[in-house]
Amino acid sequence: MSVADRVLEHKAADATAAECVAFVGDNQTHSVVDSVLREYFAEPLLKDGGPNQAIEFLSASVPPSVLIVDVSEATSPQTAMLSLRAATPEITKIIGIGSVNDIAVYREIVESGATDYLVKPVTEKALVSALNRTEESNEPVVPEVAQEEKARIAVIGSRGGVGASTLAVNLAWILAEERKHKTTLVDLDLEFGTVALSLDIEPTRGLREALENPARVDGLFISSATAKLTPNFAIMATEENLTSEINYNPNAVDALFEALGRTNDAIVIDVPRAAYAVRRRVFEVATEILLVTELSLCGLRDSLRLLAGIREVAPETPVRIIANRALNTKQAMELRDFQRALEHKVDLLLPDEPKVFNASANTGKPLAQSHAKAKVCKVIRKLARDIKLPEPQEKKPAKGKKKAAKKKGLFGLFRKG
Repeated sequence: MSVADRVLEHKAADATAAECVAFVGDNQTHSVVDSVLREYFAEPLLKDGGPNQAIEFLSASVPPSVLIVDVSEATSPQTAMLSLRAATPEITKIIGIGSVNDIAVYREIVESGATDYLVKPVTEKALVSALNRTEESNEPVVPEVAQEEKARIAVIGSRGGVGASTLAVNLAWILAEERKHKTTLVDLDLEFGTVALSLDIEPTRGLREALENPARVDGLFISSATAKLTPNFAIMATEENLTSEINYNPNAVDALFEALGRTNDAIVIDVPRAAYAVRRRVFEVATEILLVTELSLCGLRDSLRLLAGIREVAPETPVRIIANRALNTKQAMELRDFQRALEHKVDLLLPDEPKVFNASANTGKPLAQSHAKAKVCKVIRKLARDIKLPEPQEKKPAKGKKKAAKKKGLFGLFRKG
């Protein structure tokens, strides 16, 4: 066989339509991409190289449904993405991989035609999320919910450890997965928040920038700063270092909620007790405030202080007092004494189930998912039913869509078995 014949044979083999083709330039990215694509696609094609090799491949091949290209070595990643976009039909979804971690670069690459952009070192979770987003981009746009119907639910604890974050996580999960409402859970404790850890996800990037520079917040920013656990459930939770002051801008709360409200029915906010300016603005724009406490003297004192602050800045906003571990007979105060001193009804009592919480702690899943029949979950479901939201719209799955790979968290790390 002549050299020309071998070249033609090679091109003919490559011309077979592949569902996903990836070009990567380093061993670490190659290993991650290979691991994910083998689980996600039937016959993925993984090659060494970057945008030049990808364009050369496309000139002699049928364009794939998904194209993953490492643009980190390109002189201009944005120009490289424009060339890739020009070489592929619109139905091909392109995921760029690069080394520059900057929201401006992310915007430029997406505006140049990419569906998503991942920053090295790429993780399996990040790539799975990006692949899921390529499927979502094929789905019909769901009409936005009228602004007045959006729920903005602020959850705050009277003290640390009373279970406010646990309530926020499980309430958001139930609204999203059981009531079928598009829901985003936002952890505003940028330094010590526990939402990302409890859900076994990597902290997202960009929330600090959103709260310091509200002018940067738009749809692309929200997409890059959000981790999507399911089609209905998304998370914004970061983990900032402790070596610099965070300069919260209260106006950022409005910009953030406005952007999230375009695509969500409900926004659940885990509110820290620090950062007064942001806490105040969250209370002002919330449609409902959940104050979580324990039936103790310290819980009473701090509930009184928080309740007074809420009444001062948001006197018309409904406030529910939720007592956690309320059915524990060793509580320091009786319920009737607590309510009398607080001058406010305790609206909800969460039962104390230490065995259930301990069993669920290391699963990386909401309690409402891992122990759905627990008594505390039944109480939170009642709370979720009381929150006014529009009726969810059913979406029909697109024809011929391949089932997405099962997502596995840090507790599972893509184990095959």
